[in-house]
Amino acid sequence: MTMQHVSVPADAGIDSLSMRALSFARNPLFTGDVPVLHGPNPYRRMLVPDALAEVDFTRPLGAGDWPTHRSLAAHRLLGTFYEAETVLLPEQGLTGLRGDFDAFYGEELRRLREGTLSDLERFAFGCLSDEVDVSGTCTTDVLEAYFQHVTTESEQGESPALNAIAAARRPEVAADTYLVQLALDGLTEASAMSRNLAGAYGPEQSALFKIFIDEFGYGVYETKHTTIFAKMLRSRAMATHVHAYWNFYLSGPLATNNYYYYLSRDHAKFFRYAGAVTYAEAVFAPAFVKMIKTYREIFGDDVDLHYCDEHAHIDEHHGRITRDQVLLALAERHGPGVVPELMRGIAEARLIGGWFEEDTAAQIRWADDIPHHRELGAAAEHAGEPQYVVRTAESPFGTRSHDREAVLVLERGEADLVTSATGEPERLVRGDAVLIPAGRVYGVSAVSPECRYLLHDTARP
Repeated sequence: MTMQHVSVPADAGIDSLSMRALSFARNPLFTGDVPVLHGPNPYRRMLVPDALAEVDFTRPLGAGDWPTHRSLAAHRLLGTFYEAETVLLPEQGLTGLRGDFDAFYGEELRRLREGTLSDLERFAFGCLSDEVDVSGTCTTDVLEAYFQHVTTESEQGESPALNAIAAARRPEVAADTYLVQLALDGLTEASAMSRNLAGAYGPEQSALFKIFIDEFGYGVYETKHTTIFAKMLRSRAMATHVHAYWNFYLSGPLATNNYYYYLSRDHAKFFRYAGAVTYAEAVFAPAFVKMIKTYREIFGDDVDLHYCDEHAHIDEHHGRITRDQVLLALAERHGPGVVPELMRGIAEARLIGGWFEEDTAAQIRWADDIPHHRELGAAAEHAGEPQYVVRTAESPFGTRSHDREAVLVLERGEADLVTSATGEPERLVRGDAVLIPAGRVYGVSAVSPECRYLLHDTARP
C-alpha cells in the first residue's frame, strides 16, 4: 500500500463563528494538560483547538449530525459558555487558582462568549425545529394524553445504555462509563433550573422551587444531591471533583445537559422548558430503578446507590408535582396558546434523552470491543491507497471523534488508545491499526518519547 501524506491548514476557510470559537478555545485555560483526567480546577477543560479548527460551522447541525465531531466540539464550547454564568469554586479553595478564576470569569472571555453564544446555540439546536412538529388541535386534554403516552412508553421501554453495560465483556468499566456521563450534571445538579426560579408567575413558580430545594437537600450539604452523587463515585474509586472526566463526556450527554441551559437562558422558551422538565422528572424514577437493578447485579453491595435510591423515590413525587402543578396548571392558567410549546418541550426532551442513551450505548459497545476493531482497522488499512493525515501523540492529552469512520495507524513508537475513563487503555505498537466508528470519542497518549500516528479520516476529500 502506498501512503500519501497530506497536510491541512489549521484555519483554512473558517467563518466568523469559527474564528470566535477558536479565539475562545485557544485561551490557555482550554488547551489541555498532561494527565488523562482533569485536576481539581473547574476553570480548565480541554477544548482541543486543533481539532476545533477542522469544524465547519457554516452548516448547522442536523439530526443526523448529532454523533459527529462537529457536534462534540460545539457542545463542549456551549457547556463551557453556560457554566461561566454559574459559580464554580474548587473544594480545596482558590489558593494558586485565583489567576484561572479571574480569567474564566474575566472580561476577555466574557466578550467572546456573549458575541458567540446565540450563534452557537442556533448551530447546535436549530435542528430541533425540523425534528419536532407540533400541529393540530392543542388542548389541555391533548397535552395530558400525549404526556401520559410518552411517559408510559419510557417506563415500559428499555435503556440502551444499561443493556450495553449488561452485555459488556468488562461490565465494571462499562458501568463506570455511564457514571461519567451522569457526572456531567450530577456534580452541578439543578444549575440550569435555577435560571427559571426568579420573577413572578404564581403557584407554578413555588412548585418548581419545591423541586429545586429538594435537589439542594433543603439547605443541608450532606443531603444535597451532588453530595450523594459524589458518594457513589467514591464507592467506585472515581474522582469527585467537577469535570475530572471532561475528556470522556460524549456529545449526547453534553447536548442533554446543554439543552436545559439553552431553554432556561431564553425566557421566551419558558413554556418549552416547563414541558421538558416535566418529562424529565417523570421518567427519572423508573430509569433509576432500572439502573439500581443493573448495578446491583454487577457490583452487589460494593457500590453506594444512595443517589439512585433517592431519585427513584423523590422523582415519583417530583413527577407528580411537575405534571399537576406545573405542566397542566400552566396550560389551564394561560390557555391553549401555550400548549404547543409545552408539548414541544416534552417531545424535544424525549428526543434528546434518547440521544443520551444511544450515544452512551454506542461508546460502551465500541470501547468494549477494541480487539474486533483492530481487525477491521488492519483490513481497511490494506484496502486501496487511502490518504493519511499525520499526527503526533504528544502532551497535552485530549479526546476527539470523527464525522465518519476513520482508521488510526500507529506509524512510530508506542501509544495508548484511551476510550474510557477507567480500565486499562489499549496499547498500540508500530503498525497497529484500529477502526474508529463515526462519533466515538478517543484519545491517543504517547508511551515512547517519540510517537506518531496516521489517521485516514473518510470525512476528508
